[in-house]
Amino acid sequence: MASFFAEPRADPDRPRVCHGTACGLAGATPEPGERGAYCLGYCDRGPASLDAAGCARGPDQRELDPQPAIRALGPALVTARVAAGDCSGLEAARAAGVWQTLEQAVMRPARDVLDAMIASGERGRGGAGFPTGRKWQACASAAGPKVVVANGDEGDPGSFVDRVLMELDSHAVLEGLALCAFAVGAEEGMVYVRGEYPRAAERMERAVNEARRAGWLGEALEGSGFRFDVQVRRGRGSYVCGEETALLNALEGRRGEVRLRPPYPTESGLDGLPTVVNNVETLVNVPWIVGRGAEAYAALGTHASSGTKALCLARGFARPGIMEVPFGTSLRQVVEGHGGGGRDGRAIRALCLGGPMGSVALPGNWDVPVCYAAMREHGLELGHGGIVPVLEGDDPRALLHHWLGFFADESCGKCAPCGLGSRRALAMLEAGAARRDLEALLEVIAAASLCAFGQRLPATVQELLVGFGDEIFGGPA
Repeated sequence: MASFFAEPRADPDRPRVCHGTACGLAGATPEPGERGAYCLGYCDRGPASLDAAGCARGPDQRELDPQPAIRALGPALVTARVAAGDCSGLEAARAAGVWQTLEQAVMRPARDVLDAMIASGERGRGGAGFPTGRKWQACASAAGPKVVVANGDEGDPGSFVDRVLMELDSHAVLEGLALCAFAVGAEEGMVYVRGEYPRAAERMERAVNEARRAGWLGEALEGSGFRFDVQVRRGRGSYVCGEETALLNALEGRRGEVRLRPPYPTESGLDGLPTVVNNVETLVNVPWIVGRGAEAYAALGTHASSGTKALCLARGFARPGIMEVPFGTSLRQVVEGHGGGGRDGRAIRALCLGGPMGSVALPGNWDVPVCYAAMREHGLELGHGGIVPVLEGDDPRALLHHWLGFFADESCGKCAPCGLGSRRALAMLEAGAARRDLEALLEVIAAASLCAFGQRLPATVQELLVGFGDEIFGGPA
């Protein structure tokens, strides 16, 4: 256990310094013996660090406001409350309408909530884009006690919307989780918050305590018979725990290694019980869908991807922050129009979408709409929605080295192709191996790895080589 997770081996008195993709491109350089982290959730204002007290600080060491710039193109479903300020306390949350949807929903059959989620077409925002209603239905159909889990292990370097929602809209996360529990028949819930987000964990713990005192959690809601309670668990420093089965292992006190599937978590998840795992942004959508209706939600976006997506624009943009857009908005409109192009007038050469397991989008692909299906038709993965620009003057070889280092450090080691292959790939780059040899190894890793980490990250690296391989290796393979 101690050898697997980073936090137990770290000196708690030393600040965490972000070496994530956005901060690395902004000039962060690791120092020997430094307590590093691959993302701290301040990609819009890096290079960032966390002091021993958990306060985020920018490159000038001034404390950073947890709220980034937040804008919306069209209706704001996810970011409306956080755009107005801190809504994490119960009084502010209630004034903004949080818990009202649950109060009304529990007076109707649970099937109504489940049907609304299925009809809405909402897809999980964690990266895979699996239909939320179908996942809930699979769990609801299983026999025995159920568990629901909020996945707050947002680890993709470049993404920070879940940090913002957990810190500033904590009760909305809990309400979405409670509606999930009501729909599938669960009485127990968990919120798993990554170790690099100490403020988010504190806010979620406070919100749980406030909700218990107010009667929303713990005892049965008056007149309904629905009883639900939540525990908050803190991660201990592992990127791969964002994968739902690795997260469940971590919650059980095990190494955060990926499980073989089937069985899927909806059949056998936490402690063998049928379990729904949804990420934070997915859950914050739920009260809107249940309260305003599946038809209203499905009317937004595209047929394949309904609703909106909160995109995280990193520091390299002229206007960084969170931009919530309806699905179907073109990527070019987001980055050149609303993102304002590159910082300081520098040209954008490529976009890193969805972290190291996402995609590298060259300018010829920017007219594709933000839509899971449409992007996959063009060979792109949206991932969690983080967008980190590669600007004119950035070093593509340094970016390749960063990704392979991330790959080697964060592989859970469960399967040899990923655990050993990732370290071998980094060593090959550092030893000056030929491009074709590195690409051959990456193909083997992608074909033979157990989970999306080993399957997808090599593809992202190869996409970087398509755009910048000649520059990185000094000529064609």
